[in-house]
Amino acid sequence: MRIDRVRRLPLAVAAVGALAAGLVIATTAAGARTKAAPSVDIWAIAPIGLPAEDVFQTPAGDKVAARYINSQGGLGKLHQKLVVKVCNTQGTPTGELQCGQQATADPNSIAVVEPIVVRNTDAFTAELQNHGLPAINPFVNAPSDFVNPINFPLWSPNFALAACAVLTARSTHLTKIGFASLTLPINVGEVNAAITATKNAGFTSAGDVELPITSTDLSPFARQLQQMNPQVDAVQFPPFLTGAWLAASQQLGVNVPTCTQDGLTDYQTVAGLGSSLPPFYVAAFLPDVFSKGYPLIDQFRSQALAEVKAGDKQASLAPTSNPQLTLNAWLATQVVAQASANVKGVINRTKFLTALNHSTVRFGAGKQQVLPTINFAKPNSNPKYTRLFNTRIFLKKWDPNTKRYKTDTSVRPVFGDQLVP
Repeated sequence: MRIDRVRRLPLAVAAVGALAAGLVIATTAAGARTKAAPSVDIWAIAPIGLPAEDVFQTPAGDKVAARYINSQGGLGKLHQKLVVKVCNTQGTPTGELQCGQQATADPNSIAVVEPIVVRNTDAFTAELQNHGLPAINPFVNAPSDFVNPINFPLWSPNFALAACAVLTARSTHLTKIGFASLTLPINVGEVNAAITATKNAGFTSAGDVELPITSTDLSPFARQLQQMNPQVDAVQFPPFLTGAWLAASQQLGVNVPTCTQDGLTDYQTVAGLGSSLPPFYVAAFLPDVFSKGYPLIDQFRSQALAEVKAGDKQASLAPTSNPQLTLNAWLATQVVAQASANVKGVINRTKFLTALNHSTVRFGAGKQQVLPTINFAKPNSNPKYTRLFNTRIFLKKWDPNTKRYKTDTSVRPVFGDQLVP
């Protein structure tokens, strides 16, 4: 199946207007700014509005949170207004660095929140570190990310492929796992780590297939993987390729369980493949965005609906919008609010970074937690992963009847830094 057909699926129907590289949009939510204290900026950095990449959910989640925070009086003890600024990376290494530079040059910026930077990670992170601008829940995917003190991730996506392979094999009682990913160095590293984790867990690797990010027809690669006779497929692609891979495999008659990282394809794309889709699993950090019994997720859905009513269609909870990613950014912005409460006086970048380094952030209580409590003052004891505060990953399974993901309780969660020590 050719990818141009898959792109017509409602994966990115909520397109934003054409954005030039580095274009910045300032978004302010409701709420009055106090006369005594200036507003503060957070930056949402991601590829937006591109045919192959459109992570509009990152700024959408930030804006949902900002609107509510400002309606409740703003940030910190002086009730400072929270402003969301958006920079479109255009999906290029240069664009990623330029967005980082714009964020650090902003005198009112206190953090970059949920940045989607995958091509120029080292230069981007170095720019933030050189200017003391923290990255909250960045997409950590390179060894340098795991130790850089400017990073404050809430989970560890670098372990997702290893976790999905091991957990799916345990759930299905199958033993031979095949892998597919891009040829990007970070993806190759994740596959190698996943193969090692698979073997350490007592399973067998059937082999791996790597494809260029520019691939348009995925059928030859899917066929190549199946010629290795895996019993489980573990794949790691960006969203626009994940749905294409599932569709290509389905057309080839592949009937083995498949797993990937949560959030890498929208609900509508998976639902569109119908009931003939083989068992589909995701390695997850959070409950499903439509889950019941989590007050924090209830708050998110309520605030997202309010944002949509205010005219921001990007915050939609529709199955075509992949709202799991919107929830990710919203949770990261909750960290901004919690850390700001620990700042004395006017919030600025320096004070905020200091407060963040000493903050413990919470995401519910007891069984209603959507994430474990994270203490940013307590680094990971593994020197390779000092900034990976939460490595817990669990398994969710797609239910074709409800068209939702359900937590697979037949297998216990794993910890990524134990799978890949």
